[in-house]
Amino acid sequence: MPILGYLEVLALFVGMIVLCFFWGVWEYKKPKDPGPLFIDLDRTIKKRMRERECSVSKAPVCEHSAHSRQTLMLAESGEQAQNSSLNETIRVRGDLRIPKGEVIPYNMIVEGNLVSQEDVTFQGGLHVKGRVVIGARNRLEKSIVCQKELLLSEDVIVYNCIDCEGPVFIKNGVRVGVGVEGGGIASASTIYLENAEGPLKIRSKEGICIVGALKEVITEDLKQIIEVKAP
Repeated sequence: MPILGYLEVLALFVGMIVLCFFWGVWEYKKPKDPGPLFIDLDRTIKKRMRERECSVSKAPVCEHSAHSRQTLMLAESGEQAQNSSLNETIRVRGDLRIPKGEVIPYNMIVEGNLVSQEDVTFQGGLHVKGRVVIGARNRLEKSIVCQKELLLSEDVIVYNCIDCEGPVFIKNGVRVGVGVEGGGIASASTIYLENAEGPLKIRSKEGICIVGALKEVITEDLKQIIEVKAP
């Protein structure tokens, strides 16, 4: 009898363990969901902005595919500043072209190319998976991360650092690392300087080239997006 009672307790204990794994195995064999859970970050950001009474018609999120050549018009800079936070990150699925004088109060991830006109202020960080053209007298209060070519026009100020996988083209009067955190320019490719104004902290895997005019060395792909003006 004692042995029988022991076996009953053991069987109950084993049964409890098996039961813990039963539903997991059942879900694995016959899953109710078609696949892993997908979280639409764009929709999440839109909902949060809508709760803050931001205009839905001017929500700064682009719904294009990553290969779209369409453009995104940003909302009025004053409204953006009132309804956003530097802790927020906006993801743009496509190309982004910014008119002159705009203030961008977000961290931004751009999956296409980015072109800004003159006197644009980026209050957050900038991560671009395509090519980047920064217009004259732009101010970037954080860092730039770029996966392709990067052009910095005249008198651009970058408070922190620049990290670029492609070639970097720098015009006269550009200053990098002027903020408290400082920083320099790092590229996995060649860095081209127009008339070599500085000082600039530069680290380039393929070297530094000083030229009289950047238009002589800018790639054709970069020229194409420069020629398409922002609205």
